[in-house]
Amino acid sequence: MKRLSRKQKIWVSVGATVLGVALLAGIGVMVQAARDTDMGDEREGLTAAFRGGDVDAPPVRLVGMQLPMSHGCGRLRSLPEDTGSGLAWGDVDGDGDFDLYVVNLGGANSLFRNDGPRRLGDVARNAGVDDAEGFGMGASFADYDGDGDLDLYVTNRGPNRLYRNKGDGTFEDVAKEAGVDDPLWSTSVAWGDYDRDGDLDLYVCNYVDYDVEGAGPASQVGTAEGAYAVPFTLNPNAFDPQPNRLYRNNGDGTFEDVAQAAFVANPEGRTFAATFCDLDGDGWLDLYVNNDVSANRLYKNLGGSFEGRDVAFTDIGMSSGTADPRGSMGLSVSEIGFMSSADAADGLPDLFISHWVAQENAFYQSLLNKRGKLEYRDKTRRFRLGEISLDTVGWGCVLADLDLDGRPDLVVANGSTLEQKHDPTKLIAEPIFLFWNTGTHFHDVAPEAGEALAKRYCARGLAAADYDGDGDVDLAINVNQGVPLLLRNDTETENNSLAIRLDAPAARTFGARIEVTVAGKTQLYWWGADVSVFSQHAPEWIVGLGTAAKADRIHVRWADGTETTRTDVAAGRISVSGRPAAR
Repeated sequence: MKRLSRKQKIWVSVGATVLGVALLAGIGVMVQAARDTDMGDEREGLTAAFRGGDVDAPPVRLVGMQLPMSHGCGRLRSLPEDTGSGLAWGDVDGDGDFDLYVVNLGGANSLFRNDGPRRLGDVARNAGVDDAEGFGMGASFADYDGDGDLDLYVTNRGPNRLYRNKGDGTFEDVAKEAGVDDPLWSTSVAWGDYDRDGDLDLYVCNYVDYDVEGAGPASQVGTAEGAYAVPFTLNPNAFDPQPNRLYRNNGDGTFEDVAQAAFVANPEGRTFAATFCDLDGDGWLDLYVNNDVSANRLYKNLGGSFEGRDVAFTDIGMSSGTADPRGSMGLSVSEIGFMSSADAADGLPDLFISHWVAQENAFYQSLLNKRGKLEYRDKTRRFRLGEISLDTVGWGCVLADLDLDGRPDLVVANGSTLEQKHDPTKLIAEPIFLFWNTGTHFHDVAPEAGEALAKRYCARGLAAADYDGDGDVDLAINVNQGVPLLLRNDTETENNSLAIRLDAPAARTFGARIEVTVAGKTQLYWWGADVSVFSQHAPEWIVGLGTAAKADRIHVRWADGTETTRTDVAAGRISVSGRPAAR
């Protein structure tokens, strides 16, 4: 009876979703076909108003370099193949520069050790983290056991890995012993000490139960050139969502899943990304969850005991205006305070979310209403981030100051999940967006930013780091069924920067709020909260100082509520300590 019930469920799902999916996919195919022209810049028609002469854009320059790794092993037209994968930056050997871990599916992962500018060698196999048997999605570094070096968590479609850093250049997989070897289809993770007990906890995002037994026939989408077959196996609506995990750190190297007890299991969501961040400023880490084709969730941390339970959450997605029902993938967190009073900075995190084709990306600006409750306003079109994204599928993203002028810019890695109409074994490649922050809105300058950004990719994960140590933000992008791309920032500018690292236990750094004041203006950052998708940015904040030679003040409110202040900090690099003073 169980097998029969599963088949019935599949057929009911097919009948309920095929029409909507076919219609939306058809719109996507037709939009793409209509925009498949011979123009030098195919975005000219829709985005001319955004990229025209209304502003003089800076000469942002990114130089591309391919990494020696091949992602995937060919398509069989299945959902898992088209979904991943990501990458993560972290200083795994403690030498002061950032190494890059790149996730693969159907092949070994890579760990590119950074031995100086333009010297990246793959040491994954020798380090014991290649996970050659895994079907990889995402990765994230964190010192979960508090021994002073970075450990590595890798999400798979299948058992996840927790690689404990042994401190000698090698790792060992302790996921099973630690209780975090989730066998479901996991995508991204979020780290944070949500219960403020001094140990780092882990939230694992899970997607769908990809059971293709009894799969139905492909639906037909009409195009100008005839019928286009959309396989059942590419439709996420046809598969049941899987619950997420909240692994509470027991402090002894093991974890316990308390997602259901804390009310954050998200059983109806198909989750791509999540972030721990104090969204309402009350000192406790809240949790925002990005779901695909199901409503997003904003779980407010109730900040203590709740009906005799440990720390728990309540979903305020609907009341806050962030229960976004679209296909949400990438997630970035920052404070965007523009010049106009209507968009002024309020000291709370804003949210950028990338979406599927024909759905527009979203930018939610935060505020506390007159009752002191958290609300968000959709400012996507005001900031000119909406229409330009209609014909793309957005994945990884980052809010980072690429030209060091003191304002966060936005980069979005795009890559369609629609197939090429002449070759269904390949997906449609799309341009990357590089939105320069003008001070009043965003302005796409990617076509002028270098040869690498003039090309199209089936991009997925995106992660930022100053990997060459020159004081500006570089990027790495994982390309589905392609070759990972490293984008070195070679922008010529007279602006200065300050690179900030935090020296404290991970439970205190993840979610820490950093406030930097430069020439009377304040910039804000929430450590580890800008999560992209499947990916992790380097644990360093590159602060653009503009023409200033110093930051007047750095103020850190650690995740446990304690505070640290530094004043008159010269441009360059600084490590802010949050460790107890030696006795």
